[in-house]
Amino acid sequence: MAGEKASKRRSSAVHRDMAYDEKLRVLDEELVSFHQYCQQAGFTPEEMAVICAPLVDSVRAAKLRSAAKTGACMLVAVGLIALLASSTTASPSLHFTALGRLVMIKVLPFWDWTSIFYESCLVANPFFGAPSFAEEDCVACESLKHVDRLSDVSYEHLLDNYLSRDAPAIVVDAMEAWPVMTTDHFYFDNVTQIYLEDDKLIDTVPCILTSNLRTGSSDLHAFLKRIRNPSVEKWFVHWQNCDIHAVKALRRMYQRPYFLSNSVSPAHFNWVLMSSNYNTSVYKKVDPDSGLIMLAQIRGSTSFRLTPHKACNTSCSELTGSLHEGEMLVFTNFIWSFEYYPGRSLDNVAILTETVWDEKIV
Repeated sequence: MAGEKASKRRSSAVHRDMAYDEKLRVLDEELVSFHQYCQQAGFTPEEMAVICAPLVDSVRAAKLRSAAKTGACMLVAVGLIALLASSTTASPSLHFTALGRLVMIKVLPFWDWTSIFYESCLVANPFFGAPSFAEEDCVACESLKHVDRLSDVSYEHLLDNYLSRDAPAIVVDAMEAWPVMTTDHFYFDNVTQIYLEDDKLIDTVPCILTSNLRTGSSDLHAFLKRIRNPSVEKWFVHWQNCDIHAVKALRRMYQRPYFLSNSVSPAHFNWVLMSSNYNTSVYKKVDPDSGLIMLAQIRGSTSFRLTPHKACNTSCSELTGSLHEGEMLVFTNFIWSFEYYPGRSLDNVAILTETVWDEKIV
């Protein structure tokens, strides 16, 4: 008996001295040997289940303890975040930003995320293919030197001579039947009312908002209230609506142009371009999705520039022009990038729409 106790003590001491990985290896070998012994002894699976029940219960209990610890840690983390958010000594966004940076720094040794820091998408969409251009595609724009101005134009004429050739055009009578054009007292305040008086748009956030006024956030309501103040002068702004409620709300301001076929789908996104007494000749970049782009000038004027994409910039010329009240610029932006600067009048309002465009289905 004394010899067995001494042997157990020596075995216990040896196990204490072994590394963790070595302990796991020894334990695994002992379990395999035990299982082989039970099979040789003729034990049935039911009998093996009864024999191993204490071990299985211990493993389950260990897993439950680990899950409980993980849950407790998560609750503590949520509590800390809630405490930081309710703090009055600093902005909650600053706390979250600092916490996020610390987490990313801690994760860096295990996952190098720096390669995707500047990527626009974390997961590639296998069904998306960006439009590709080759120099031979530039024949569509190499002879274009100016933007034609059209009136009383049919859809077939516009499609055959302009849209299917990626040639832009200005339709000077596109908006004559729109109610907004017959309102004598319309100005940018009418646009702001759409957003400020609609309960569904209280929390709407534009996908893109650019202005010379420092906003400090993407809160569109606060910005619109600011520009309604008569003391705020010499400003411009453009923003993109991608929230479905905001897109539908802005549709009150425009209608389908008479020259557009009913087979063309409605605009999926829209933009607002507004300014007041803003004196500049520096173009502002607007980057809509690829498709059919229409810029409707409701009040004032807008100067625009269409620049061919990189593959075509040596064979095609820049196209510039101006839109006046009631005129509409129509183009497909597969070849062209769009820039503008607003007119110098007190009230400039324009609406840009993006529409999915596929000649095969139109």
